[in-house]
Amino acid sequence: MPRKGIRAVRGKLLLGLISLTLLGMAIIDVAALFVVDLYALNRVERTLSEVQRALPVLGSRRINVDGLTLEQQLPEGFFAAILADDGRVLVATRPYPLSGDQITPPPIPDPVPPNWAHRPTTMSSSDTRWRVQTFDIGPNAMLQLQGRPDPVRFRAVVVAGSLGPGEDAVAQLLVFELIATGAAVVAVTLFGVHVLNRSLKEQRDLERNLLGALAAASHELRTPLTTIRGWAELHRVSGKPELAATALSRIEQEANRMNSLVDQLLELSRLDLNRELDREKVDLRGIAAEIVADTSVIAPTRPITLDAPTEVIVEGDERLLRHVVLNLVGNALQHTPQDTPITVRVHGDRLSVTDEGPGMPPEVAARIFERFYRAGKRQSDGGAGLGLAIVQRIVQAHGGEVHVATEPGMGTTFTVVLGGVSSSSGK
Repeated sequence: MPRKGIRAVRGKLLLGLISLTLLGMAIIDVAALFVVDLYALNRVERTLSEVQRALPVLGSRRINVDGLTLEQQLPEGFFAAILADDGRVLVATRPYPLSGDQITPPPIPDPVPPNWAHRPTTMSSSDTRWRVQTFDIGPNAMLQLQGRPDPVRFRAVVVAGSLGPGEDAVAQLLVFELIATGAAVVAVTLFGVHVLNRSLKEQRDLERNLLGALAAASHELRTPLTTIRGWAELHRVSGKPELAATALSRIEQEANRMNSLVDQLLELSRLDLNRELDREKVDLRGIAAEIVADTSVIAPTRPITLDAPTEVIVEGDERLLRHVVLNLVGNALQHTPQDTPITVRVHGDRLSVTDEGPGMPPEVAARIFERFYRAGKRQSDGGAGLGLAIVQRIVQAHGGEVHVATEPGMGTTFTVVLGGVSSSSGK
């Protein structure tokens, strides 16, 4: 994909991620503000009824405020007005909030009309909003006013509660949510940029590796194809019958080489697609013993030994695990002199193949598992540079790891660490 196209895709993905984050945070913020505001409103309404019931009652519906002002009987931020039978305001409190500063009471009409604010009603004064409700006390309510010798009859009381504290809490919550939303957007943006950049880098690396693999595969296939075409052309134009056997033999050899390369590429593609493995109980020591025995027959002069004192059972794909051991042993055979000893060890969840050959320099060991990588002498050994890459992918598909330990002149050891060892018992 062109670089401009990658930037456009990255920008769209990042914009979509930020938009979704903002939408989600907005929904959460609005819901939180609504809940807090509703809670504050309900709290004030509950307190209105509690204030009406809490006014001191003496005898039969008689309220006495002598010696205890009405303001002192109300919670902070609340207001009360006592109404005569005709709706006139007999006495009203001076409300004050928690800060102690007096606030403007709600604009109650005087006289108060019948059925005015018989349900909770919101009103605004010059500096705050109020929740107001009128309560009917009954026909026998009496109020003893300070400075009057006789009680005064009244019928209703207006109680109001300031919505200021709740609105202040909502305002503080709004500021907090704006800060939290901004921080969340910044965090999501940075995280999104990091994830997208890493994903795009992985995609570019994958494309680059794919193009490199295709180029290497094309090069590897071109060599045997060129050889086959050359021998076929030589046999056709020479007209010499004695060349037929040689030409057919070389054509067969190169066709087998092509077939091996294609099989290895197919194996890698199946592993790259992460297809489900055929897992079963596999005797890892048994596989190693069979391959060591086969190698002793194929290369009778090669000193190869097996060090596997106990049976090791793992869960995995037997065909692929056999391929791992076969490739590691084959790699040791191919890249060491014919008299170099080889040791195959199986201990616990570890399988290792060690040779006492020339070893490898660090720069070669660092790239030994790369596909189509061949260094120095390996370029002319006839291999395609896929064997160890296949080993690594098989081991990874089994949830394990493969490592190489080598130094020039000190030999080489490939160690496979497998997970899923189900049992290990001596025979």
